[in-house]
Amino acid sequence: MAESAIAEDRAETVLVQRDRRADEGRRQVRLTREGVLISRRFGGIAMLIAVPVAAYRGVTLDVEAVASGGASYRLSLAHDDPDLDVVLVETLDGGAIAADWKYWANFLDLPRLSATDGELRPLETSAPPAPAPQRRRNASVAKRRPMFLRRRKGGDPARRGVVFSGEREIVCYE
Repeated sequence: MAESAIAEDRAETVLVQRDRRADEGRRQVRLTREGVLISRRFGGIAMLIAVPVAAYRGVTLDVEAVASGGASYRLSLAHDDPDLDVVLVETLDGGAIAADWKYWANFLDLPRLSATDGELRPLETSAPPAPAPQRRRNASVAKRRPMFLRRRKGGDPARRGVVFSGEREIVCYE
């Protein structure tokens, strides 16, 4: 589905892909670390769709058997909406596709996904990041009152007001 990359830069990649719903049968995809811009013409109207990379589920690898007995490999960005899926690489070379899969997953900071029973699942289960170590607080600093509380007087049990409870209040208005 994807033609080869037209222009590749460190920060941006531009791909031209077939799109069955577009007027000319193709769309242009501009891919950066922050987002994906999909431009196409639909019904004579130019469309530009901006999708953040965080909206994608991950980088998937699809393997299909071909008539010659080999396999066809397709690397794509998976989205909940199939129209927003982006084919990154399509090749017959199985050796290079593993390196590309890892590269795109690291470049876009997305998980690598594999299709199991028709459902996409992360390839590797990474442990959550370790919590940050607790700051050591100097004992003298910890006992200080914050600046806005310094203006107030500290609590004194002798200055507390008397609280009457369980008594009836009589109010007279004249």
